[in-house]
Amino acid sequence: MIADLLTTAMQHHQAGQLQEAEHLYRQVLQQQPNHPNALYLLGLIAHQMGNLDGAIALYQQAIASQPNFAEAHNNLGAAFQQQGNLAAAIAHYQATLRIKPDNPNANINLGVTLQQQGKLEAAIARYQKAIRLNPNLPEAYSNLAHALKERGELEQATSHYQTALQLTPNNPEAYRDLGDALQEQGRIDEAIALLDGAINQFPNHIKLQGSRIRAKLISGNLGEGFAEYDPWRLSLSSRTFSQPTWDGSNLNGQSILLYTETGAGIGDTIQFIRYAPLVAQRGGRVILECQPALVRLFQSIPGIETVIATDSSLPSFDVQASILSLPFIFGTTLETIPASIPYLSPPSISLFPLPESPHLKVGIVWGGDPNHRHDRDRSCPVQEFRRFLTTREIVFYSLQKGPHSTELAEIEELPIQDLGPQLNDFADTAAAITQLDLVISVDTSVAHLAGALGKPVWILLAFTPDWRWLMYREDSPWYPSARLFRQPHRNAWTVVCDQVAQELRRLSS
Repeated sequence: MIADLLTTAMQHHQAGQLQEAEHLYRQVLQQQPNHPNALYLLGLIAHQMGNLDGAIALYQQAIASQPNFAEAHNNLGAAFQQQGNLAAAIAHYQATLRIKPDNPNANINLGVTLQQQGKLEAAIARYQKAIRLNPNLPEAYSNLAHALKERGELEQATSHYQTALQLTPNNPEAYRDLGDALQEQGRIDEAIALLDGAINQFPNHIKLQGSRIRAKLISGNLGEGFAEYDPWRLSLSSRTFSQPTWDGSNLNGQSILLYTETGAGIGDTIQFIRYAPLVAQRGGRVILECQPALVRLFQSIPGIETVIATDSSLPSFDVQASILSLPFIFGTTLETIPASIPYLSPPSISLFPLPESPHLKVGIVWGGDPNHRHDRDRSCPVQEFRRFLTTREIVFYSLQKGPHSTELAEIEELPIQDLGPQLNDFADTAAAITQLDLVISVDTSVAHLAGALGKPVWILLAFTPDWRWLMYREDSPWYPSARLFRQPHRNAWTVVCDQVAQELRRLSS
């Protein structure tokens, strides 16, 4: 009877009829409360439904009933991994492999978790073992490629991405992974050709489209890049308006709302607000909506009639455009970037004037927004800044805000003056920056702000930078006062900070 119930339940489960399957699994448990397969499969349904706590409890019951239940250990590890409990996940993946050492999927799962912990060598060894166990497993090749790319071995990574694609030619993610790897090697034309073919095969795949857009923008093909970026980005936006979208024509006295898209970064807004005076020159009355921390700073921009925060009610207006759409609307190319610098200025004299000094005054920022998906790559460990913070005849000021500011305690013995507590918004930060001789920052909103103020700014970039910094260049057409310091390979902050130290010694000598 139990065997028949379980067989029928599994048939419903495989057909996607989860409610029917769950009902039958529970009937099995009514007759045999510790039935390991019924507990495991019921946990699998909970897992599929996103109920991680319920899944974990059921997997644990299945293991209690049958300690050598490899599949239950493996799935329990996956549930813990999804919850962020990496130590527990690793323990159960290892338990799976003690029971079934030749399980390639468990090796991959363990590798992914080890990689999340930063244990690249151990992760690579697991992926390689999975390949030895099953040479036709595309996930093993793609994950090995991810790890090798993180270690800076791009050519090997590309080779494994190619193998993964050969094994799964109908997987759009495999095309994207390979396209991104080609971009990182500077093989932009190859990447675009590959992505073009993939998009023909998967015309509605958002990530493939995004990867091709990035390739065009980072190569400097801003005309085509922005032409694709604008409709692609707006198709993902949650904001809609009844008023028409502005097409760049003469406004003839109409009011226009320039708004901030949901999820846009403060750096994006600072970079593209340079277009607002150009909008006003088209004969419109400009209403600007921006992040609250930018309101006071942006009130001094010529041509803007009203500045409101994103959490405020909107006034009436005739037409609208996203701030991020302005480069496309104005037909921006590398040669036509509006670079009249400075285009921002602090609204008033600083409430915290910095003391006069015969030495250079340098502001520093080492961390970005921890919620940014690339923060791990873009933010530099503050300890690396030690390589230049001991440069003599320079006074350093911390402009760091947010969670990374607590890391200043790690170098508290160095004579760094912390301005962070006095910086309540970007108007305050602008007032501080105007009193400095130089700003040294990772890729953050402060770097954009320093560039918009026309202040010399040294921007420390991850090996795979944002598209706006282009490729290979040491300068930026967006910010003529900027100098770019690029990692020669992934995680090479030591190299970058040594270069900064050398340049600071030249500057202060």
